[in-house]
Amino acid sequence: MNPSEPEVEKILTPEELKKKKEKKANKKLLQNERIRVAFERLQLAWIRTSVTLLAVGVGAYQYFYERIEEGRTGFVNHINGAQIGIFLVILSFVVLLVATIQHNQSMSKLKEHYQEMRFSIGSVLAYIILILSFFISAMAILQF
Repeated sequence: MNPSEPEVEKILTPEELKKKKEKKANKKLLQNERIRVAFERLQLAWIRTSVTLLAVGVGAYQYFYERIEEGRTGFVNHINGAQIGIFLVILSFVVLLVATIQHNQSMSKLKEHYQEMRFSIGSVLAYIILILSFFISAMAILQF
């Protein structure tokens, strides 16, 4: 084709036009699904971080609690390991709470444009771990 020649628009049949629209709709659906999965992966990463903080906090609390029961002192005079453990457990709760709020906001924004979106399994798991970390925090603070 010569650059000076005008482009001739191809006239599409109704079937070709329908296929083109379906292809465009499927492409948009796939794009929205990729975004949803990215939000889920991000939420699962925050859950993993929170569970790690929770496990390290419980471990630190238990380790230093046993040291105190044996009569040994902490590493620092003003801060003992039980306080560090409690801090890590509470930090786990706060981190997951903020991540879950952000995840729910992102998912609701996506839901405005993608009504067929599936339910977020990451949110359910986050709520379960939030409840667990809340009770562990309460037990550590109240020293049950």
